[in-house]
Amino acid sequence: MRVQLQQAYCIHTRNYRESSRIMELLTPEYGVISCLGHGSKKKNATTDLLFTPLLISWSGKGELFTLTHFESVAKKEVTSPAICIMGMYLNELMLKLVPKSSPSKEIFDLYQNVLRLLENNKNQEKVLRLFEIELLEMVGHGLSLDKEMDHETPINEDAVYRYDVGIGPTRIQHANSAWNVVNGATLLALQSPLNMDALHLSEAKRLMRGIINWHLDSRPLYSREILQFMQA
Repeated sequence: MRVQLQQAYCIHTRNYRESSRIMELLTPEYGVISCLGHGSKKKNATTDLLFTPLLISWSGKGELFTLTHFESVAKKEVTSPAICIMGMYLNELMLKLVPKSSPSKEIFDLYQNVLRLLENNKNQEKVLRLFEIELLEMVGHGLSLDKEMDHETPINEDAVYRYDVGIGPTRIQHANSAWNVVNGATLLALQSPLNMDALHLSEAKRLMRGIINWHLDSRPLYSREILQFMQA
């Protein structure tokens, strides 16, 4: 198979032997693919590849292709160190949640849009919630944010709920400190993360962290640990 000049973002790279590297690349028509770039270690530093719109060509078959061409077509979408760490968080979620070689222009567009929002939005936490919710929806793990577990009863903003992954929200009598206990107002606010009131941000972050941990079987996200260290 030979593929010519496809849009791409590099979401992970690791060195391979002396002068090459293996890159995980997000494309709209072929999903996430793995490519071996011969001599690419000398041409571009890893930091130059990440968050940069690329055009790539590759050939081969199986799970590891050979990169035959790549070039940047625009400047890096993300530049500041703190936002780069947030971008790495997006990359980790992509690698862990998106099936390999599963085409999705919607996921590609979401990733590109969120990178730009992170760079230009004053409240990155809202942007991260948007990415988490929309990515989970696109990979088949969408959240129920407007109805209770019976899929009929509307969420009451003044009620308290226990959110069970795969089932949905169940109304409970009293709040507690469990990660999946959340106010109805926060569930409703998560339907439009960019417009979320600051009052709900902390609870929304706790809920989404728990949901993502559940889908990852508690596998660690290293970028999240770095973010927590930077914010401590």
